[in-house]
Amino acid sequence: MSCASTLTTTTPSCDALKKKGGFDKRFWIGNISELDSVTFGTEQEVTAFTFAATKGLKTITGKRLKHGAAHSLEVGENVSMRVQNFNAVLFARSAVERLSLEQLIDAEDVFIVAEGNHGQIEVFGINKGDNSQFDNYGLMVSSGEKNDGILLNDDTSAKLTFTGQFDNWNLVYDEGSTLAVNIAALDAQVV
Repeated sequence: MSCASTLTTTTPSCDALKKKGGFDKRFWIGNISELDSVTFGTEQEVTAFTFAATKGLKTITGKRLKHGAAHSLEVGENVSMRVQNFNAVLFARSAVERLSLEQLIDAEDVFIVAEGNHGQIEVFGINKGDNSQFDNYGLMVSSGEKNDGILLNDDTSAKLTFTGQFDNWNLVYDEGSTLAVNIAALDAQVV
């Protein structure tokens, strides 16, 4: 028995060919378990998040031109999973800031929304499978390293990689709205 597969032609736009890499210094993070629903648009797009009462996004801020992402394909006998990796470079000095890093390290099933240097907002950790079972998936920290340096100008960051397996690569957030409108919508969900 063979399963049908649909292929489409891909002719990238000029914007796609010249897409800038990297992400803004600030990103949003949320817990999958606190979502009531995710609204999906056409193709690979999220248009809205709905949270349970009193729940929402948190913001995390690092430095400009530090955060990045990488993806790989894990080919299996039954399905091929897309492995999403969001690489965050964070900083902590006070006890409260260090506690925040510890909580991130131990968090399971989170999702990240990040503004790309290319002018779009991207969503990591949300699955858009055939059944749209976003709540069966999520990201967690798969590796980390904290530096304290030796010399005055040495790296003192904490590097965390958030990883998860999904039916899709990372998604685009509300492609039909402007960047400013999308940022305001996400900021309105920060608790």
